[in-house]
Amino acid sequence: MVKIATGSIEGFVKAPPSEVRAVLCYGPDAGLARERMRAVALTVAPDLEDPFQVCDLSSDTIKADPAILGDEAAAISMMGGRRVILIRDASDACADALGGFLEDPVGDALIVLSAGDLPAKSKLRKVFEASKLGAAIACYLDESGGIDRLIDEGLRPLSVRIEPEAREFLVDNLGSDRGVSRSEIEKLALYAGQNGTLDFDTVSTLIGDSSVSTLDDVIHAMAEGNSRALDRALDLAAQDGTAPVALLRTASNHMLRLRRIQDLVSGGMPLQGAMSSLRPPVFYKSKARFEAGVKRWPPLAVAEALSLLIEAEAACKRSGAPDWILCHRSLHQVGALARRHASGRRASR
Repeated sequence: MVKIATGSIEGFVKAPPSEVRAVLCYGPDAGLARERMRAVALTVAPDLEDPFQVCDLSSDTIKADPAILGDEAAAISMMGGRRVILIRDASDACADALGGFLEDPVGDALIVLSAGDLPAKSKLRKVFEASKLGAAIACYLDESGGIDRLIDEGLRPLSVRIEPEAREFLVDNLGSDRGVSRSEIEKLALYAGQNGTLDFDTVSTLIGDSSVSTLDDVIHAMAEGNSRALDRALDLAAQDGTAPVALLRTASNHMLRLRRIQDLVSGGMPLQGAMSSLRPPVFYKSKARFEAGVKRWPPLAVAEALSLLIEAEAACKRSGAPDWILCHRSLHQVGALARRHASGRRASR
């Protein structure tokens, strides 16, 4: 069965082929991997809390006792019907046991695994991509189109309308974890109510204290050249599950917005007017820091920072790249640029 093509994933998770005995959902979007794991499991067990039909195993348990996988797969549900075996946070530790099972399966249980961003050389990935009875589903970070669809899906049940500026803000600022993003959108829908409308002020206020706050702390610490604050913010972003690529992309967008304002000001527009023209608007809590950044960064330095960030994002997307190391290094390099130009301006006064 190998790796499921992107265009076939939605249909597959709703109705996996009967010959498939194990499904691996993996990738940098942990929330999406969990969602797809759940969707596949629900095709067998309508209630994932049913202890007679659902069994939870860990990679460490399977590594310590490889036979347990076959035993659970062969077990018969007391209530009848197929059983499902869930392996959350799967790793290469269970690769050998899964490989052995897929070569000589027993019982009729469906095994569903969720895992993080497994590299191409991962033993677990290779097991699934080589087996006719296994399927691997890659779960990548939401691009803007994916988030747009998620917004529509989340608002549709209550017929909530969202204004264009508010939608742009959500697309730019929602985190990269599908599960967290869906939760935030559902929160907005409930706030708006049946047939309600979400405007920019409402969305920026309700979302601003979660994923946006973490991203803002990283971006402003970088743009201000505050290395200690940047380290703290990066630690929090990692704890929140923010993906390095999302941080780098947000940093690039921030620098592009700085350059846009600088171009408008150099063309004769007043600074406040230029800032007001940005779409989506600058988050109200960040206006003072954004304005200071416009004044701090010379246009050539902005171009240099953009080059560093874009190159780092491309490097992170290469298979097996140490994405957190690359992200950390490039953001600190941009921070060093900020300090260099700030000290240069002080010296020229």
